[in-house]
Amino acid sequence: MLKGINKRVVEVVDIENEYFEKAILFLRAGRPDSDEGLLRQRAGEYVRAIKYRPRREFCWQKGLAILLAGGVLLAAALIIAAML
Repeated sequence: MLKGINKRVVEVVDIENEYFEKAILFLRAGRPDSDEGLLRQRAGEYVRAIKYRPRREFCWQKGLAILLAGGVLLAAALIIAAML
């Protein structure tokens, strides 16, 4: 939520993304005024160029199993090295 902020924004509604319905871009202060149509076009191009891929959740059980397997292999290697 923004309160008491006076910013120029461009809202992109048709972003062609299955996760998000719209994007709001804040224009930089101090930039010369550009054509509104050009700003909308550039904003749309920018947002559509973003490729959002949700991260896969880390499965702690799989990570623990890999860690334990590595520990067992290391212990086995140390035992074999000690016997030689």
